[in-house]
Amino acid sequence: MYRLLPIFLMLAVSPESDKKLEHLSSFITATKDTVLGIRNGIESFHAAMMPFMESQETGKTSASASTPKESEEESKPLA
Repeated sequence: MYRLLPIFLMLAVSPESDKKLEHLSSFITATKDTVLGIRNGIESFHAAMMPFMESQETGKTSASASTPKESEEESKPLA
C-alpha cells in the first residue's frame, strides 16, 4: 500500500484526474464484464460438450470391442 502513496499524491495534484480515473474505472468494469462473459461461455460450452464427448468415447470402446472381421465370422454358419 505504501508503494501507491506517490501515485495517489501525483493524482491529487494533477488536474482532471477525477475524469481520468472515471474512464479507467469504466474500462476496468467493462473488462471485468467481458472476462466474466467469456468464462461463462466457455463453461457453458464445456457443459454442453461433455455428454457428447462421453457418448463418442463409449461409441469408440464398443466399436473397438467387435471388429468387422469378427462380426462377419459370427454371421457365417458353422459347417
